[in-house]
Amino acid sequence: IRSYVMQAKSDDGNIYVNFSVAGKDGMDLIGCESIYIYDRSSGDLVESFDENDTGMSRSNTAKYSNMITADCEVGTPYRVEVTIFAEDSAGRDTRSQTFYVTGQA
Repeated sequence: IRSYVMQAKSDDGNIYVNFSVAGKDGMDLIGCESIYIYDRSSGDLVESFDENDTGMSRSNTAKYSNMITADCEVGTPYRVEVTIFAEDSAGRDTRSQTFYVTGQA
């Protein structure tokens, strides 16, 4: 992974997860490996996405960015765990970040 950016925020009753990851030229697969959204009060997993879901990853490119949207309840606090990755014949490299957001209207 040469560079990356991850963000999570809430607005309009949604959680928006933005990510951008750049690897070497011609990565076999690159993008977001997983997004886990937990209700911070109960600890329950309320939504998840993996690299095979629509918009999460792309093959045969050096960089990829996208925004993934999930519904949320206004006023509810959430923990959002995001992992990005880049993979080629040398293996897979990952970076993870955790964000804390509260559902906004």
